[in-house]
Amino acid sequence: MVDASSSSDTRPSLLLRIRDPRDAAAWQTFVDVYAPLVYAHCRRKGLQEADASDVTQEVLTEVAHSIAGFRYDPQRGRFRDWLGTLTRYRLAHFFGGRRPAAQGDERLEQVPAPEADAEWTAEFHTRLLQVALERARPHFEATTWRAFELAWLEGRPAADVADAVGLPIEKVYVAKSRALKALREIILELAEDLPLPGLGE
Repeated sequence: MVDASSSSDTRPSLLLRIRDPRDAAAWQTFVDVYAPLVYAHCRRKGLQEADASDVTQEVLTEVAHSIAGFRYDPQRGRFRDWLGTLTRYRLAHFFGGRRPAAQGDERLEQVPAPEADAEWTAEFHTRLLQVALERARPHFEATTWRAFELAWLEGRPAADVADAVGLPIEKVYVAKSRALKALREIILELAEDLPLPGLGE
């Protein structure tokens, strides 16, 4: 597990906090962030609502039982791959396939490389960005956030953004920089990783 100080400038990472069974708030945050991801993935794989909910609960239960043994090592695998592997195991079990002997406490060196499941990786990225945007948005003025949306999310030239929102062009660059910094901090706190293009330092 990475040192907490490297995961966020202000607080320990979520993956570190949920290792403490007394931290109910951390676990609730984890559920709020990742349960919709697992559920949506199950639905895309063809499960009905009730079955997708059951599989999601099974995945969360495995995470709760095995997170203490999770070790972050980007050379061997990332949290997104570990969570994806737990989800695939549970889906295979649901569909009647033979489940591998290793379960939720398997080591990260046994987890397939990210490119082994590009669909899951894309879903994970999308969910993290969605959550980060929702969490960052209230901390910015409307004009500043709109400048960021146009400049980064829509990829419009800074000069066009400046005209659209009525800000000097230098303030557009500042708005984009501040918002990206906030997104990086949130994603590092939630996943101990920066998997999204354009968010690296």
